[in-house]
Amino acid sequence: MKKIIEWFKSSASDFVLFIIFLVLLNFVGSNLYVRADLTKQRSYSLSKASKTLVKNIDEPVSIRVFFDKKLPAQYSAITQYVEDLLDEYKRAANKNFTVSYMDLSKEENQELAANYGLRQIQIQEVNNNEIGVKQTYMGLAISYGDSVELIDPITSSDGFEYRLTSTISKMINTAASLENLRGDDKIQLKVIMSDTIKALRISGVDVVESTVEKACAAINKAKMDKLECTVIHPYGSEVIDYVQHYGIQPINYRNGNGELETGCIGVVVEYGEKFVTLPVQIQDIFFNNYAVVGLDDIETSINDSIQNLISKPTQIGYIVGDGELDLATDDGASGFYDAVSKLYEIVSIDLSTDSIPATMKSIIVNGPKQNLTEEELYKIDQFIMKGGNVLFFVDPFQETVENSYYYGQTLTYYENQNNIDRLLTKYGVTRTTELVMDKACCETYDSEYGILELYWAPLLQKENLNSKNSITANLANVIMLMSSPLEVAENKNVKETVLVESSDKAWTEIADGLILHPIMLEPPADDQLSKKKLMVLLEGEFESAFDEAPSAAAESGDYTISNHLSKSKQAGKIIVAGTSAITTPAVFPSDASSGVGILIINAIDYLNGNEDLCRMRTKGVSINVLNTDSKAKVTFFQLFNEYGLAVLVLLAGLIVWRMRIKRKARINRFYNPDDDRFIENDKKSEANA
Repeated sequence: MKKIIEWFKSSASDFVLFIIFLVLLNFVGSNLYVRADLTKQRSYSLSKASKTLVKNIDEPVSIRVFFDKKLPAQYSAITQYVEDLLDEYKRAANKNFTVSYMDLSKEENQELAANYGLRQIQIQEVNNNEIGVKQTYMGLAISYGDSVELIDPITSSDGFEYRLTSTISKMINTAASLENLRGDDKIQLKVIMSDTIKALRISGVDVVESTVEKACAAINKAKMDKLECTVIHPYGSEVIDYVQHYGIQPINYRNGNGELETGCIGVVVEYGEKFVTLPVQIQDIFFNNYAVVGLDDIETSINDSIQNLISKPTQIGYIVGDGELDLATDDGASGFYDAVSKLYEIVSIDLSTDSIPATMKSIIVNGPKQNLTEEELYKIDQFIMKGGNVLFFVDPFQETVENSYYYGQTLTYYENQNNIDRLLTKYGVTRTTELVMDKACCETYDSEYGILELYWAPLLQKENLNSKNSITANLANVIMLMSSPLEVAENKNVKETVLVESSDKAWTEIADGLILHPIMLEPPADDQLSKKKLMVLLEGEFESAFDEAPSAAAESGDYTISNHLSKSKQAGKIIVAGTSAITTPAVFPSDASSGVGILIINAIDYLNGNEDLCRMRTKGVSINVLNTDSKAKVTFFQLFNEYGLAVLVLLAGLIVWRMRIKRKARINRFYNPDDDRFIENDKKSEANA
């Protein structure tokens, strides 16, 4: 025993004790999980909304991860990100949340992925100095009860948390809604197709009914047998009735006798008074070769429609009747409608006949071209006084088509004087009918003129967006198309936040008679350029723009003077953008994947109290851009990113090495002052001095 104690005290035991220390440290570390997320947008940390969701799951949620372990570096980083974030979910969740990683080297797991409906993607890889193509899976299958949803493919970490949390939330809400369906009440799946169309020999027509019925049977397994499929063969006048009611596709053709007939084809999911028409129709695929499209992902379309019909999303009012952008047309705001309707129920409100429901949290006024009546303005005003939230898109101009001798047909713009300004000015926002131009803008190439700068389409980066507000945090590459400048008056009861502003190289052009053509626009001198506010947020208690209710409103019974609110009874939110063009398909795709698309969806979420969704949606979206005009700086930072870390590590190693040599020399000098080497070194030092 004495020898063991002496051995422990001696330097001989140092190495063994060090190994034991490392083993114990790893053991403690495996049980004590500590992680620091140093990213600015907290990309590797869960938001509060995600933690709350998985912490309160009542029924088991199972996630199966299908990722190949042998992926190239650019894809393995995505794999690691997904695994890290799923670990965060597990640590925040209760026992009903489980994650399984499927080994794709096993054939049964590949078959399972295929059975779930996951799609293989092609990726390039280098083996033995040869570039090849590999088919692999990169997706998740989420199970809740009998329902299965996919997130597939996952080729980027951008927005992954938002996709996963929103998918789980939808599954839980849909299951709850299905359970609450009354007794034998079922969702109707209707295949509406004229029998006579089958004789036209159009590819795919003969399998429409069987394909939909098969999809219905598969979905019913996960939807508690709440889906009922019906096949309808309309004929004659019935065809027009179904076409007009459901908006399905009419088909005009000549029968065997040469007579003109009309048939129809469509698939509709209906519950109660609400229905969704699926994108199943006949199209010209190639040089008058027609085929039925929309059947490949029919199960997904049906599932999405069921969620939209039975769930109860938050309603948003969309004001119509005064020249606002049409939600149904491509030259209107169709992409905006497609994206927003996936999250909220958009309800059209004609203020000339309708009132804003008291239960509605927010409304949207999108590009009115005509003056509103006093009664219509008053309804919006009193909605705000009651604590309602409004998103205003107000254009600086109206456009007309004119013929030009040099440029042919051109769009000419005239100022849009709109009395909506009566409300905005009272709430603290002033706009002009000028158009903001910016040197930091989108560009296009013309074969005659070369690269042309589209000054009226400012391309804004992170420094032009408010980094502290959840609506704009982490965003970049936002195109504020054809916008007017905004000014905000100070109000102690209202908090002002500038969400979006131009670069410092912006100026304005008077919209009246303006022709937007790059070669006809000349930027002014630099001393006339400055930043312009393009989108602002106001929060607080507002004063009414009316001293009393308009007489017509009082007489109609909608409002009376005694019910008039002169100031806000509770805090509200108002967002004003100087353009409605940002809601058009030109910059707003139907999946809201563009910078301005995310900006607007975030604004709507913010107005409806879903601030957590804003930050969740924008994780990893922003791009860190080096803003400099100096080529020398660009080269320096490029070389530093490539070799800088290695050089710094090497220098640090050299410094530590030299410091250790000097330390050893000091120790030897202290204990061996008579050593000839030190005496000789001291003499050399004196001689050099």
